Amino acid sequence: MITKPSTKKKPVKKHQTQQSEFLRAIDRRYPGTADKIRQAIEKSEREFAGAELEDSFLWEHSLHVAYLAWKMAKAEKKDATLAGLAALLHDAGKFQGGLYHRDGISEEEASIEVASGLLKAAGVKEKDRQRLKDILIDLHREGVTGDPLTDVIHDADFLAKFGLVGVANFFIKTTLRGRNLHGAIMNHLSKEMTYAAVLPANMRTGAGRELAVKKSAESLDFYKNFLQELKDTQGLSYEIKKRRVELPSGQPKKPIAKIEVFLVMARKCERCGGKWAIKQSLEKGVKCRQVVFDLRCQQCGNGYQVNFCLPGWGRASGTA
Repeated sequence: MITKPSTKKKPVKKHQTQQSEFLRAIDRRYPGTADKIRQAIEKSEREFAGAELEDSFLWEHSLHVAYLAWKMAKAEKKDATLAGLAALLHDAGKFQGGLYHRDGISEEEASIEVASGLLKAAGVKEKDRQRLKDILIDLHREGVTGDPLTDVIHDADFLAKFGLVGVANFFIKTTLRGRNLHGAIMNHLSKEMTYAAVLPANMRTGAGRELAVKKSAESLDFYKNFLQELKDTQGLSYEIKKRRVELPSGQPKKPIAKIEVFLVMARKCERCGGKWAIKQSLEKGVKCRQVVFDLRCQQCGNGYQVNFCLPGWGRASGTA
């Protein structure tokens, strides 16, 4: 039997429909720039993920952050168009050359490199190019809050990861990493719940704090209900442990920062029913200082590792 080729048209992708107002504002001031950024991001993600990639998760995230930054900058009476453009670029180098952390270069450094090239090619004026570059540099420096737009984009990037849309993206990302529900919980849910809990305190702008209170509550409520439903419908029992971590300041007169983390874990090892041994350490990663928790079954050696990135966290959680 000969199969006729399908005449069904592929659905038209509508990446920009709902965000059209802020994209139009960017295009009026910087004609064609947003589209050049989209093409570069989609190309790099396709090179990283393979030809089968149909939709760009990274471009969708960039749009989400840029819309929030544009909206919040307007509320803060700042340059909303420039904030939106900078936010579109904040992750532009994540998969530069189809690689993640190419040659040990962090995605932040790569994003600045990609942004500089894109902005110059798009004909953006030198004054704006330099300001955008400075915003992106400051965005990834611990404790730096120079340009007020840096604070806006910092808040927008965090906010995009929480609330109900953030929850949906969490499961998309864990699926892309090849995780099932158990793997997502054991490897990643601790971070999601911890960062959600400190979200309001981690904001740098009034507009960000207002949104963060709602998104924090939505995220924590969802994850707690999700764990309860797994127990009720599948008999899977997880617990949430709170661990307090002390971070030495490295300076004699500066107080030690104390942070609280959530550790979400199965009550028993899924392989043998053994108990978990928990070890913690402070390490330097490619992107940041990290608190690392190693969960290891005392009977069979089955284990998981949970890393918490620290920049801005001490300020958010307070010191003692």
